Amino acid sequence: MRRESSLSLQPPDLSEPYSTEADRAGAREALVLYWFAIELLTKLAQQPADQWSNKQANVFPSSVPGGPPEPPQQRLARWANLYSDEIRITGDIRNRLVHGGLVADSELRGAIYLARNVIATAMGVLPSQAESAARTVLALAS
Repeated sequence: MRRESSLSLQPPDLSEPYSTEADRAGAREALVLYWFAIELLTKLAQQPADQWSNKQANVFPSSVPGGPPEPPQQRLARWANLYSDEIRITGDIRNRLVHGGLVADSELRGAIYLARNVIATAMGVLPSQAESAARTVLALAS
């Protein structure tokens, strides 16, 4: 069985247009969901450790695979710094999308690819589990 990791996944064929408007709409909804989760993660990364609830800290793995134990707050702050460019690009495309700007299918596919990998890395899951992880993050806010 082939193991999926965020570093070994090839990006989708960005030149492939969405085949239907329903597919495009589903992709837009996915990007908005991912962006809300990324926004919450970056806000959490900026909070001092003593302001984190136990629920928030327990959602994150205590280390990266094969790495030493690391407090979740420190790990998430490092994640936000490391992925700042990807987060900015994803946010820019999301903003154009929701504010009526033109977003090509290739840009939307690329933003979803970035967002899935950014969320997966923060949450210590596979990119295929990014939607579930995003929903877990969103539940922290409620």
